[in-house]
Amino acid sequence: MTAKRRKKLLGKAGLYTGLTAITLLLIFPFIWMVSTSLKNKNEMFSATPTLLPKHVTLENYYSMWFDYNFGVYLKNSLIAAVSTTLISLLVATFLAYGISRFRFRGKTVVFNLLILTQMFPLPLLIITIYVVFARIGLIDSRAGLIISYCTFAIPFATMMLKSYFDGLPLELEEAAAMDGCGPFATIFRVVIPLSAPSVAAMGLFSFILAWQEFMMSLTLIRSPQLRTLPVGITLMVGFRDIMWGPLMAGTVVVTLPVVVLFIYFQKYLITGMTMGAVKG
Repeated sequence: MTAKRRKKLLGKAGLYTGLTAITLLLIFPFIWMVSTSLKNKNEMFSATPTLLPKHVTLENYYSMWFDYNFGVYLKNSLIAAVSTTLISLLVATFLAYGISRFRFRGKTVVFNLLILTQMFPLPLLIITIYVVFARIGLIDSRAGLIISYCTFAIPFATMMLKSYFDGLPLELEEAAAMDGCGPFATIFRVVIPLSAPSVAAMGLFSFILAWQEFMMSLTLIRSPQLRTLPVGITLMVGFRDIMWGPLMAGTVVVTLPVVVLFIYFQKYLITGMTMGAVKG
């Protein structure tokens, strides 16, 4: 083996060793969370902690579901996340296509306003949103929560999809028009299928934004039957005690759908975000 080949193999071995160490470091909190959720109280607070539970138990998941009204929170989060995703994709797709393909007065102003919405953090806007929603009667309602999520998801999705649409060949849409397709048929039969990676990426972004959001839900929702998962989990943290078992079980349930969706859509997410970022 030549010195050059040996050096190359050592470099690859070092690279893979480093990547493996970083991966284990990143997934360790999730492994510990799952392990803790399957332990009983005695093992959880043992003086000698163990990575894997000696006696697997589902009592924490039982307590999470029945003692803390977790099913209601799960239903509310699913409704909010799915509704936000569908509404954001529908509005952002048509808005992005209109900005990309049509010329109209104020086009630049509209796009600059979309960019402007991304410059302000949520804590700066939440008081204004609360005051406006209170005046129009959207406090403590699912509709108000979904609308608030869409106000953050739609501008970002529109900008990314617009950049992607700018890179699509206009000749494909002209050919579809010659074959008798109207504007809506062209969008649904040509544009959206070609933009599947970017649309999937924006759908995943919108879902995760609504699924894990805490501050807006805590501010706008008052009724216990309308709380979402992130707010419901905080109820397991008391003034004098923290219910670590149900808390870890609830966190696993909240995290697992996002992990599964990300693994399933990761190729679309990477492709969509990359292509949307470099075109336009």
